[in-house]
Amino acid sequence: VGINFSARTTLEVREWPQGMPDFAHFEEEVYEGKSRSTRVKESKGRELTRYVFPRPFALSSLPHKDVSMQSIEKDDGEFRMYQGVWRMQPLPGCSPPGGSAMRLTYAVEVSPRPYLPVALVEGRIAQDLCANLKAIREKLAE
Repeated sequence: VGINFSARTTLEVREWPQGMPDFAHFEEEVYEGKSRSTRVKESKGRELTRYVFPRPFALSSLPHKDVSMQSIEKDDGEFRMYQGVWRMQPLPGCSPPGGSAMRLTYAVEVSPRPYLPVALVEGRIAQDLCANLKAIREKLAE
């Protein structure tokens, strides 16, 4: 269509070297009498809440490190709320001898201002994610 836009927001970023605490009890099979699958279904369509981050995929039996980000309170940017998590998880035994492998996952939740079409925001986030990952790969190849 040829539409191009940019959006701005100011983010709080925090490193979690031992992984984020399980604030929402995602790792527990049963919590407060409800199964994990029931809690997941109930969480669909909920309003975004500060400090209730999306959970990227990870094998719970392996350690992981997280970097969380969320828009600051009362941010005057294009998002009512923007929050996400990068998760890094070493994968022992998944590389040639002497090498190492790492799973990198990303989850983001966004609530744009009413004047921003969601499809444009989703497309832009996907484009920026690809550009960021390519830049990381190029930096590591140096």
